[in-house]
Amino acid sequence: MLAERGTQESARRVLLVEDDPMLRSNYETLLCAHRFSVCACESPAQAIAAFVREPFEVIILDVTLGDEYEAGFDLCRQFREMRKAVPIIFLTEHDDESDRISGLRMGADDYLGKTISGAYLTARLNALIRRVKAIRDETGGAASPDPERGGSSLRIDERMSRAYWEGQALHLSLTQFWILRDLFDHRGTVRSITELMRAANITVQPNTIVAHIKSIREEIQRQAPGFSCIKSERARGYRWVED
Repeated sequence: MLAERGTQESARRVLLVEDDPMLRSNYETLLCAHRFSVCACESPAQAIAAFVREPFEVIILDVTLGDEYEAGFDLCRQFREMRKAVPIIFLTEHDDESDRISGLRMGADDYLGKTISGAYLTARLNALIRRVKAIRDETGGAASPDPERGGSSLRIDERMSRAYWEGQALHLSLTQFWILRDLFDHRGTVRSITELMRAANITVQPNTIVAHIKSIREEIQRQAPGFSCIKSERARGYRWVED
């Protein structure tokens, strides 16, 4: 089943891929209430056909579609091969660390559990759309980090929601970017799990924040093996300390 809802004049066009009819309807209602125009699909075949037929501002995917446990991962890979710039968010019940890493490696921009609130979801969609628009508006080739938001090695590009380590782009989800930005903006100060959740616009189990911190460290360490600026403060949270 493929359904169309929302204001057709809206520039914020969303492709929603969810096989559960009730969840699909709930997401459509939520997104339309926030002035998104939604094309809802229940299968990979429908989603590919819709994706080929028209451009979308952002894609929301489940991991499991029908009897295929990882169909969403394969669909994400196909979308990325056809159109590299479109933002992709996984919205799924499969929120363990291995699935999250798989989703991000397939090219997703964020990976969220289905318990996330509507306000947090729409905040992410809007942030990703703004990032793509900023990239399109950028002139003179590759985007440059904002020199006013950086330290000796880290640079934060607020407009494009990107981070760079020694000039090289870091491959982070939007959630991870927001966590990293918060730690860096409050460098030297311990940031609690609750504060990091607020900065990332999510309400999750503490171990989810721990997993995001681990992923951020590992991403930076791929470029700088000796990276150790993010310090764990036992029973308190995390702190950014310049080396």
